[in-house]
Amino acid sequence: MSSTTKTPQLAAKSSRPSWGSYTAFLLAAIGSSIGLGNVWKFPYELGLHGGTFLYVYIGCVLLVAFPLMVAELLIGRVGQANPVRAIRSIAAEDNRSGLWEVIGWLGILTSFLIFSFYSLVASWTLFYIMQSLSGAFVNVPAEIVQNSFGALLRNTDQQIIWHTVYVLMVVLVLSQGVRSGLERAVRLLMPLFIGFVIWLAFYAYEVGDFQQAYAFMTSFEIDKITSELVVAALTQALFSLSIGIGILIMYGSYLSESRPLFIGAGTIMLFDTVIALLMGFTILSIVFAFGLQVDSGPGLIFETLPVAFAQIPENGILWSSSFFFLLFVAALTSGFALLEPCIALLSNRYSISRRTAAWLVGATAWALGWASIYSFSESSFSFFYFNEERHRGYFDFINILATHVLLPATALLICLFTGWRMSKSRSIDALRMRPRFAHSIWRFCIRFIAPLIIASVLALVLFFPA
Repeated sequence: MSSTTKTPQLAAKSSRPSWGSYTAFLLAAIGSSIGLGNVWKFPYELGLHGGTFLYVYIGCVLLVAFPLMVAELLIGRVGQANPVRAIRSIAAEDNRSGLWEVIGWLGILTSFLIFSFYSLVASWTLFYIMQSLSGAFVNVPAEIVQNSFGALLRNTDQQIIWHTVYVLMVVLVLSQGVRSGLERAVRLLMPLFIGFVIWLAFYAYEVGDFQQAYAFMTSFEIDKITSELVVAALTQALFSLSIGIGILIMYGSYLSESRPLFIGAGTIMLFDTVIALLMGFTILSIVFAFGLQVDSGPGLIFETLPVAFAQIPENGILWSSSFFFLLFVAALTSGFALLEPCIALLSNRYSISRRTAAWLVGATAWALGWASIYSFSESSFSFFYFNEERHRGYFDFINILATHVLLPATALLICLFTGWRMSKSRSIDALRMRPRFAHSIWRFCIRFIAPLIIASVLALVLFFPA
């Protein structure tokens, strides 16, 4: 790093954790992006909105999410600290207000809130792995298999057990540190995950209705572009690529200064988009082939795919178990990303061991997760959002608050900070983009295009949700 970005304060942080290799960084960042957002959320959003959603989503990825990925990695590289400290440090060096550190606090709060309901979805995958391995879905009427998901939602004891198991697994890995815990886990899990995705895609091509799935996904109807679809597409792009939760700032701060950020961000975006498309084709091919409901929403995977696997005459148990294991691997890698910023902040700010910080954060997230579990009980409340009644109380409320409000709000502040308050020479020096005009294009997107799109979506959510 040149004198433009290197200061005694930053040089003193050389004892920070670091990735063992550039590959480890890419696997961790890809793992944070390729999670339940791709395997669980993307297919059901696609099923609800049709192919038009895909086009709007890709536009949001290219014009908003990708420039923001570069911006977050840039903050991490320059700030060399957790999100709060990194932004405060950069603001001080550029003679900007220290209030900009609110970006870091918002990101960490958002990641923590997302984990509180995300862990419940992850717990469902553990339950379905056990059910699949036991053969519970084999030679069982389709109606009973579909109703098993509703029965699980009403069984709070089962959900608490699997919720506890999932949180424990995430905390045990993160408590070991960056290299011995996080890096070792993603080196094993990410190649396994990608292998499973390719395997299932070939399976879906053979037994599913690939052509109908392709026609559904590539269809475009301009009258289908509604406020709800635009909000869903942008928030899905941010959620899927881990924008606005502080994790890319953390991962960027662990990366050697000699490694290219722009190429890394492009690699992460490419993998994320390809995996999302593969999962869309895979799941929708199976759904269409077995005549299942494509627009069943969040329960698409859990209500429909077990029915399809149960009808496979050979190796149904293997396919079903493999799929839900894939889903669980996706949940694990994203769980690591969601809690890492909270743990790093707590450890650095209060000078406590990483292990203690991991257990404190994990215990708090585990306790908060109970609110989501009981959202499916009869005592839960309901509300209207975009002309749809949401029945799942806290689960729906915190989901909307975190992903539709806090996530884009944090992303907007990141655009304003890196585009308007961080010095141009600092970003040029740290990003080292080649050719040089690539930096100009990125800077134009982060200053004008991305903020305009995000602000428009935030206005829709805050002022026109009904």
